[in-house]
Amino acid sequence: MLVRHNTALLEQAVGLVVKRSAIPMLQAEAAAQEKISKAAALRRIATGGAIAVAAIGIGFGMKLGLWQKSPTIPEPNIPRVEVPAKPADTRADKPSIPLPTPRPTQVPTPPVPPKDPDVVTVDFTKFATKTIDFQGDKWELISGHHFKDEKDSSWDTAWCYSHRMVNGVDVNVQLANRVGPETQPVSPISARETLAQVGLTDSTAIQLATNCAWLDGRTFAASDFTTDPRREVGDLSPQPPVMTTGTDPDTGFVVVSGWDAIGNDLPNMPIRGVTAEQCQSACDRDFTCLAVTYNTKYQACFMKGDASILVKSEDSLMAAKKVVESNLHYSNLVFAKNTEVSGTIYWTGQLRYPDCILQCVNEKSCFGFNFRSKEIMCTLLSSVTQSSDNSAVASGIKSAGN
Repeated sequence: MLVRHNTALLEQAVGLVVKRSAIPMLQAEAAAQEKISKAAALRRIATGGAIAVAAIGIGFGMKLGLWQKSPTIPEPNIPRVEVPAKPADTRADKPSIPLPTPRPTQVPTPPVPPKDPDVVTVDFTKFATKTIDFQGDKWELISGHHFKDEKDSSWDTAWCYSHRMVNGVDVNVQLANRVGPETQPVSPISARETLAQVGLTDSTAIQLATNCAWLDGRTFAASDFTTDPRREVGDLSPQPPVMTTGTDPDTGFVVVSGWDAIGNDLPNMPIRGVTAEQCQSACDRDFTCLAVTYNTKYQACFMKGDASILVKSEDSLMAAKKVVESNLHYSNLVFAKNTEVSGTIYWTGQLRYPDCILQCVNEKSCFGFNFRSKEIMCTLLSSVTQSSDNSAVASGIKSAGN
């Protein structure tokens, strides 16, 4: 027979015994915790007191001057370099650190190729203009000075002229020439007939020439002028130059030194690197060639289908076949490069440089021209009064004195 017992009371009794046995341990833990709290409180009080005492002591020490700041301690293992002081500079504008002046980079200048010999025939001319009252009228006196080139420090020839309107025609009057800065001036130059057209005689022309403005600033009295024994009665026209070579007996060419035949170049010109004799021989073998211009400076040969107008050029040698000798006309144009002349313009149009020269030479009303190579523009002037520098212009004027 299975008997079930009620054990609840027994279990309660056992649990009570267990709890009673744990009471001493809990009490011990509580006592220990209380001691720890008291010890921590005492430690905090002691620390606070020590800090207060230290603060009071520091305050008294600073007040009494006993407390000193600690010296600065340099950082370890870092060497210090002492830089000696520079002496004081009394100049206020001197920089603290002088800088060397940079030297410009030396760029080699490329050689300048020779210019086209057909344009090298120009010279350099400067003008001086002066207006005066003479014989109850105003006269404009123009003095031209011819330089061999732009680098020439002194002119080698000078002349003075004027012009007057007579019955609608501008008459050019040559008054005086100077063949060098140290020589006596020559006056008058124009023929008596020309002087009479503008109301002058030989003596009044000389008197008028005493007022000419020269670049060297010199003035001359009437007695300082000499007369030209070669002066003719009629109008002076450009005289043919002295034939320095004459007629070549071997080729039959008429050879003239110091002059250039303008225009009429054959195709594919010039021929470079030849002698003057080779240039003439090449023309002699070519039936289309009637003349040549040989540039002695550039050793360049220009074969030409015709020759008519000759202009001065110190570096040129002209040779023409006998068949065209009678057509040669020695122009009195004087050229200037990098120079523009001013005056009365009567025609402007597009022409090549040689054609511009020929146009002025062939027209009696033309006394000067300007040529602008960039626009290929030619301007003709019926009178020339002054000149100015202009690198884009080549010009020329007519002068019987040259």
